[in-house]
Amino acid sequence: MTPTRWRWLELTALVLVLAVRVAALAAYEATPRAAHPMVDAHTFWSQAEALLAGKDPFAEGYYQPPAYPFFLEGVGRMLGELTLPGVRRVQLLLGMLTIGGILVLARRLGRALDLPWAGLVAVLAYGLYRPLIQFEQDVLTPTLTASLLVGALCVEVWRGPARAAVGGLAMGLATAVHPTYLLASLWLGGWSSWRAPKRALVAGAFTVGLAAPLVPTALGNHQDFGTLTLVSHNAGINFYLGNSADWKQTSFLPAGLAFRQVALESEPHRRDVSERNRYWRARTWDEIGQDPGRWLGALATKALWSVSDTEIPRNEDYRCQLRSGEATGWLRYLPVRYGILFPLGLAGVLLLRTRARSEALLLGGAWVALHAPMVLFLVADRYRVAALPVIALLAPLGIELVRRERRLGVLAGLVVAAVLCWLPLDARTALDPARCAYFDGHMAMMDDQPHRARTSYSEVLEVRPDDMGAHWWLAQIDARADDYRSAASHMDVVLRQFPDHFPTLKAAAGYHRKLGDVDREIALLRRAYAVPGDRTSTGARLVKALVRVGLRDEARALVAADEKLSRHRSVVELGL
Repeated sequence: MTPTRWRWLELTALVLVLAVRVAALAAYEATPRAAHPMVDAHTFWSQAEALLAGKDPFAEGYYQPPAYPFFLEGVGRMLGELTLPGVRRVQLLLGMLTIGGILVLARRLGRALDLPWAGLVAVLAYGLYRPLIQFEQDVLTPTLTASLLVGALCVEVWRGPARAAVGGLAMGLATAVHPTYLLASLWLGGWSSWRAPKRALVAGAFTVGLAAPLVPTALGNHQDFGTLTLVSHNAGINFYLGNSADWKQTSFLPAGLAFRQVALESEPHRRDVSERNRYWRARTWDEIGQDPGRWLGALATKALWSVSDTEIPRNEDYRCQLRSGEATGWLRYLPVRYGILFPLGLAGVLLLRTRARSEALLLGGAWVALHAPMVLFLVADRYRVAALPVIALLAPLGIELVRRERRLGVLAGLVVAAVLCWLPLDARTALDPARCAYFDGHMAMMDDQPHRARTSYSEVLEVRPDDMGAHWWLAQIDARADDYRSAASHMDVVLRQFPDHFPTLKAAAGYHRKLGDVDREIALLRRAYAVPGDRTSTGARLVKALVRVGLRDEARALVAADEKLSRHRSVVELGL
């Protein structure tokens, strides 16, 4: 086939992946989820709104990396307003630019290896991988980091200091968006310096570019917390979640009460974000030291999970959107699967080893650097897509190796790799209908449809009768309907599992006051007031309740022991 025909096929592939993305976006925006960013997406969105309003959302430290909210702020300023549809369209364009960069890189490899179809295969491998399409639709980091990684690879940083500085800057920005890119940045910088004729100049330029986006946060962390932390302070708790003695439980904790209960173990009332980070890191290493064999087994299990075709969720589980009847359900029929790409990527590295050793070192090392943090921390599909640009570049080379390879040992090894991708995993990794129903309930609450939300949360309880989050939200729904008895019973379920959850104690006290059960109200307020933190307003409620039932001596003792409480206006008005 002539080069011109291959170019036409590449153009057709680009049109196809663009059409799929546009259709997927239209389908997604017809669903309730499109109106409400959730969990990390909600945090990023709120931070970007604060930045646009001239406020500092990072005043208490960088729990999460700040670069993505700044990107969202930039999108808002560019478009004149920050809207979810606007961000999704910008990310769709970024995704297409990434695919264009992958096409350029694959063509280079194809020319070196006499594979004129490499660009076509790479475009389809990356462009039709469904999870990437769904991440583009969410307010999350993978679309931006992938574009920065591919951009850095495209500038051929080893060809001179200027290019090295640009490539280093792109990787520095990627690291500022998601710190796990630091390993890949160091690998790319080291490989480029080794490859370049002027090693010292290229290394220096790349380092300057890499450091530039990290300097502001690093200086802020040093000034505010006295620590050498380049970006954010949440590595510690993520390390714990993925490596604790009960890691199969903690790894799957979604945002909500169960996660909050674990997070409070670091006593945030007396530790800032930096100190909490050190607490979790030290606690994890302590548990590892108590049973290193257990930890090695966990790493081996996570390594297997990390290459499985099964999609493992973190906070979001996009598999919920593929159920029958969902507007985006048709995306499950896209043919590209990780279980196919992974063995082809390995085969591609093998081909490069025999025909282009330098490129094999670059791409193979980058793949390991992008994949390793997932095994060391949390296995989740959100983190696995970091290496997809590299895997997509290697996939056409893998096809060529499989087509020509005659050595049985190599082919057998590839078969084993392929089989590993399709092995059944722990039941924890399966799609959880209760998790889907839980988030459906959240969507309904945000749309102010409590009846629909009640149905969804009730579905959760059919599967998990003691689910704290579902009971908590059902209590809110019942309270809105003035059914305080039912609301209080739901809160009792929460408090049996999470006895010191301050918002639950405070809300349940209010319900019992409505029911006229003053003794129970006071008991709950006592517990709420004892929860560490500034509980002045709760103390005032407790004092007033005590006065109402004639326990003035106890009320006076509380006020005498808490100077701030004694100055509270409602307490002063009691004239104790």
